[in-house]
Amino acid sequence: MTLPRRNDAVWSIDDLELELRKLPGVRAAGFEDLDDMLMVQLHVADRVERINRAERNDQPVPVSASRIAARHSDRPVTVEVVRWRTAPAAPLAPPEPEPVAPAAEIVLPQETAPTEIDATEPVETNRARLLAVLAFPDTDELEVHLVLEGKRTIGRAPASRGIDAAVEATIEAVRELGTGLVPRLRWANVVDDTDAHAEGLEVVAVGLDGVDTRAQIHYGMAAGTSVIDAAARATLDALNRQLSRED
Repeated sequence: MTLPRRNDAVWSIDDLELELRKLPGVRAAGFEDLDDMLMVQLHVADRVERINRAERNDQPVPVSASRIAARHSDRPVTVEVVRWRTAPAAPLAPPEPEPVAPAAEIVLPQETAPTEIDATEPVETNRARLLAVLAFPDTDELEVHLVLEGKRTIGRAPASRGIDAAVEATIEAVRELGTGLVPRLRWANVVDDTDAHAEGLEVVAVGLDGVDTRAQIHYGMAAGTSVIDAAARATLDALNRQLSRED
């Protein structure tokens, strides 16, 4: 778009926009060429415009813009100023307290609690039961609590060893029960079981040797609410078969 000037010089909208954008606080300029009027719309950052004008002792933007536009057009000019105000910052909500990491991860079987045993409940002879698996990251400890015929024991291993620690702590707890078993961890693997995962469970399989005098691996597999819980249960699954034979 070109605008004939009163002295017959030709000015373009680009020239007009460039000059208008030099005004303090002007962010953008828009134009509409009406039949008998040129309409100019300016988008102005109000706070910036007021500060700059005060520092430079300039005229208000609408006045300056009208004069500039009038120099560029031989038709009447109307200037519309859209002021952009910075919304007041919303008050900051108090920071939520950071969750405190639990001292231990506790995994309990549904049928019992770690602090109580019902004396009237029939206990299967020579089959150890898992009471709890506790992990203490701060001290790098993992504990497995077992009970066999009313006797409780605790096996420990470095928690940083993960799944192997759960197996080794379970083996130690079984030894403390006085079973006479001296098993050793051969391997332990997480089993990809889609059905178990759908129920929020992990499945672990283990292989132990040294369970008896025969040179063979004893296998166990179990599901649990976590990998270390499943590993402890899988270890008991392998060892309880031997304990039942010795009954």
